[in-house]
Amino acid sequence: MVTVTKEAQPPPPTDIDDEEKPFINDDTKAATPAKQSPSGGLGENPAFWLFMLFIASVTMTVGNKYVMKAWGDFANTLTLAQNGTAVLYLAASRHMGFLDMKPIDGRQWRVFAATAFFLTMQIFTSLKALPYVAIATVVVFRNTCTVIIAIIDYCFFGNKFNRMQMAALATTTVGMLVYAGQDINFDVVGYLWLVGNSVATVSNTFWNKVFITRYTKELKIQTSYGVSLIQQIETLPIVFVLAAANGEGGAYMAYKPLDLAAKLTILATCAGGVLIGIAYPKCFSLLSGTSVVVASTANKAVSILIGMYLFGTRLSGMQVLGLSICIGGSLWYALEGKRKK
Repeated sequence: MVTVTKEAQPPPPTDIDDEEKPFINDDTKAATPAKQSPSGGLGENPAFWLFMLFIASVTMTVGNKYVMKAWGDFANTLTLAQNGTAVLYLAASRHMGFLDMKPIDGRQWRVFAATAFFLTMQIFTSLKALPYVAIATVVVFRNTCTVIIAIIDYCFFGNKFNRMQMAALATTTVGMLVYAGQDINFDVVGYLWLVGNSVATVSNTFWNKVFITRYTKELKIQTSYGVSLIQQIETLPIVFVLAAANGEGGAYMAYKPLDLAAKLTILATCAGGVLIGIAYPKCFSLLSGTSVVVASTANKAVSILIGMYLFGTRLSGMQVLGLSICIGGSLWYALEGKRKK
């Protein structure tokens, strides 16, 4: 799931990115349901869908951390539940004709297997990191991925950046360094998991850039929802193997004594993954890309504040400054990217 985070930068800013967006890829803006809802009412109300995006984003960001702390080391079992829910939604929607998908062939299964693996690693490493680090730290690492992706894009894909974009990337980097250098909650295990998450995020971004975009936008062999269904199905056996290797056979026994709040949160994260996959493309269809970027950044900030309250996380003054600079730089870069287009 989440979660990240994907053009020259990750997809709509990654709030615990991909585990938050289990079936969103870089073509969300073009991904529209096969059957449009009638105009008027909540179905076409931008404020309603921004609120749904907020609910889903905060649920996945804060909920995943809460579940990992309450349930224990069952990251893969949680991912199975979340991705399995996404598969059921996508498959049912395809069967009923609510989502536009083209026929699936063997070539698509082979090409998208790599991104399914990267997606699984993104979700796994992020969930493993959450018990050790603050939500703010995850956000800073995700924004750092934006900088790394931009550098690789410039060096190897010939993407050019204007001076404002370069200044925004530099600002993001400075904010990250200030935050990390003053992290009073530093945990080496958590940071190592986030490094692994960053590697998976960058790898998945460029695999998507090379193959997924080509299949959905250039060759039009498959729609973005069709790609998402393939990816989610292919993550399931990978996650099952990881769960077995991690000895998660006791997940149900550990689940039974959980209090009602924890059990409901697990269900909420499963539903949240589906909701965010609906809300993002809907917001893009009703609002400008800039508005969605700003809303996503605001969701990150609110998630950090809620996380600080729920988990008793403390940040030093320098950390708050670094975090603000980092998020501000990432938002600046995203807005400049939209303006450039």
